[in-house]
Amino acid sequence: MDTSLGTHDLEAGMRPSRMTAVIPIMAITVGLLFVFNSAGLVRWTQNLPPSTFNTALSDAANVWHDAMTAAGPARLFEAVKQAIEIDLR
Repeated sequence: MDTSLGTHDLEAGMRPSRMTAVIPIMAITVGLLFVFNSAGLVRWTQNLPPSTFNTALSDAANVWHDAMTAAGPARLFEAVKQAIEIDLR
């Protein structure tokens, strides 16, 4: 019996994924977080050290959050968070 890493997956018909497949998955995940958890982006930018660039970044995050709140995804995310009573910090 071969116990090398991944042998069981190959025997089950699963193909090993390449590392290049991870990059699009990560990009999509970050994009979804920017859309649905824009309040988290605002909190993150507010905790950055003071600088001109970080102030501009914080202002841009606030504008983005306002747009996502107006469009609905941020409100949906908050409603789901309150429904399942999770406090994300």
